[in-house]
Amino acid sequence: MKSTLSTSVNRFAIGLVALAAAGSVSATVLTSKIYVDNGFEAYISTSDTAAGTLFSSGHDWGTGFTDTTELAAGTDYYLHVYGYDDNEVSYDAAAFLGQFSLSGTDHSFSNNLTTLLTDATHWTANTAGFDGPYTAVSSWGSNGDAPWGTREGVSNDAMWIWSADNVANNTAFFSTKISAAAAADVPEPTSIALVGLALAGLGLARARKAKASAA
Repeated sequence: MKSTLSTSVNRFAIGLVALAAAGSVSATVLTSKIYVDNGFEAYISTSDTAAGTLFSSGHDWGTGFTDTTELAAGTDYYLHVYGYDDNEVSYDAAAFLGQFSLSGTDHSFSNNLTTLLTDATHWTANTAGFDGPYTAVSSWGSNGDAPWGTREGVSNDAMWIWSADNVANNTAFFSTKISAAAAADVPEPTSIALVGLALAGLGLARARKAKASAA
């Protein structure tokens, strides 16, 4: 009976430790809100020279498309957006506007935050493809500026971005890095609490065993 009690408590302790470990490696959720004149495809990739996995797309410059995808803990990613213009008229301008966020603190954008807007600082682009060299993007105004006006669900601080010529260049390939946080040296508070609970239970079982032996 005593052995059974001790074994049960040990198993309980192991289970709590496993639960704590599992809770510390939950996936990060990337949320995107994207407008592109005229259409786009958004990918998440572990390589800056490969498109990656498609998680969002749309074709209506006046509509913002919201989507999510999960990121594995400890893995660096690249957010890739392919934008294209229908070029219905020769003077039609192309542009990309977006707002992005990450859940938790396991990952951060290239600005070291868990939120990111389209701007001319933290994005690169080219007109050849995701396997080509990237260069700086050009800003074509903030959300609210002509000819696009204000797009809902995106900060007015976000910039409409594209290549250096957003009339002649009808396609653009954008990239920004998402970095995984360094492994923590100190366990999370929840993990510490669970381990402490397990050890307390084990100590109680041993105390009961000692009391029973003395009786």
